[in-house]
Amino acid sequence: MYKLYFAPGSAAMAPHAMLEEIGAPFELIKVDTKTGEQHRADYLRLNPHARVPTLIYDGEQVMYESTAICLLLADRHPEIAFMPKADSKDRGRFLQWMAYLTNTVQESCMHWWHPEKFVDGEDQQAAVKRKAEQRTAEMFRFLDGELAKAGPYLCGPSFYICDYFAAMLARWTRAMASPAHTNPNVNKLIRAVMQRPGYARMLQAEGIEQPV
Repeated sequence: MYKLYFAPGSAAMAPHAMLEEIGAPFELIKVDTKTGEQHRADYLRLNPHARVPTLIYDGEQVMYESTAICLLLADRHPEIAFMPKADSKDRGRFLQWMAYLTNTVQESCMHWWHPEKFVDGEDQQAAVKRKAEQRTAEMFRFLDGELAKAGPYLCGPSFYICDYFAAMLARWTRAMASPAHTNPNVNKLIRAVMQRPGYARMLQAEGIEQPV
C-alpha cells in the first residue's frame, strides 16, 4: 500500500491523480497546512522541509518532492504509459517539460503565493509578487505557443505525467491577473487532462475545482 500525505490543491495533486489512475491500494493522509500541521515533529521526521507531498511505499520507504514521486510511480507502474520509454522520440521533450515545470514555472508560482519566503518587508514582498505574476503569465503564454505547434499535450498527441503537472500548476494561477486557463491551448490541455478518470477522482477527493 502507498501512503500519500497531501494538502488539497498542493503539489500533491499530480501524484494523487496518478495513484487514482494506477488503482493500487493507497491511503490519503491530510496535512492541514493552514493550521501548521506540516511543522509537527512527527511530520518533520518524514519531511524535514515541512512541505507536501510525502509518499511512503514498500512499508517504510519515504520520499518527498512531487516530481520525484511522480517519476517513481511511473517507474513502478509501466503498465500505464505515464512517461515515454527511454528510446522513445518523446523522451527528451518529456524530461525537458518535467524539469521546466518544476524548476521554472512552479518556482515562479511559489514566489507569488509565498513572497515572504524570499524577501522581508511588505513593499519588497509586493514587488516580488508582481514580478512573479508577470513571469508566470509569460511562461504560460510560452507553453500555449508550444501547444499550438504540437498539441494537444506537451509532447504532442500522447499524454504523459508532465501534462498532469502542467494542469496542476495552471490551477495555482487561478487568482492571478492572467490565469493560465485563459490561454486557449493551455485550456485545451487542462480540459483533456480533466477527462482522465484519475485526475477527476483526485479533484473530487480533495474537494477542489479546476477553473477552465
